[in-house]
Amino acid sequence: MKYIFLDVDGTLYSSAIASIPESARKAIQKARQNGAKVLLCTGRSLAECMQYLNDDLDGYVFAAGAMIYVEKKRIYDRPMPSEDVKMLGRFLESYNMGWTKEGQAGAYCNETAYEFLLPYFAGGQAARSVMVQQSMENGCYPADYMDPDEKIYKVCGFTNKSGTDFERMKREVPDPYSVLVTMHDGRGEGCEITDSHITKATGIKRVMDYYGAAMEDAVAIGDSENDIPMLEACGMGIAMGNAFASVKQIADWTTTDILDDGIWHAFEHIGVL
Repeated sequence: MKYIFLDVDGTLYSSAIASIPESARKAIQKARQNGAKVLLCTGRSLAECMQYLNDDLDGYVFAAGAMIYVEKKRIYDRPMPSEDVKMLGRFLESYNMGWTKEGQAGAYCNETAYEFLLPYFAGGQAARSVMVQQSMENGCYPADYMDPDEKIYKVCGFTNKSGTDFERMKREVPDPYSVLVTMHDGRGEGCEITDSHITKATGIKRVMDYYGAAMEDAVAIGDSENDIPMLEACGMGIAMGNAFASVKQIADWTTTDILDDGIWHAFEHIGVL
């Protein structure tokens, strides 16, 4: 049996169409009919994935491994200490980046990050009122909406400028945290900060242990730097055609772009269609 772990942004979800390509939906449905397990493995929080919480998937690895659900049962939960969350927000501000603090109930953005992310949820072609509505439907809110007791699992940074010194940021982020680049293109730059001991790969390992299955039977598909650990850890690691060059370099195989039926071709390649 194959256990397929899909990244969301840039792999399953395309910001260009603000949706999941229909060929990807059909590939997931057919693969599961053929006996494969299909799970999300994303940096997004639970709240940002509400639209995916249905019977079309077998499980979810949220917040890059910090929260895990399998067969509708939570099997792992590891939020960040609240003082660390505040510290990491200040750390990102020191690099002139906006921050998003991602929790169970939502992702909460300071003004810089919120303005950056608004177009992402509506394909960038909508009135502001529509973009605000779309962002909230995707669990993304201004920072004022955050409950003081909200559990935060991950902190992200965003800027519409280029030239962020990510290498220095990686060296200077306090232990036990690590910085992974998630966006570096014409839209701007982005990164996520997580506990270095918790990754998408450790999340997948916990899922495979739950099923009593070997990592050799796991397939990971992704496009960004935060996907590298899972692509290296699984029996098969597949990079999207639109993936970072560093991701393609370590992948076992590269499929086509997300909008060129990339998921469908990947599923064909591993023999689940």
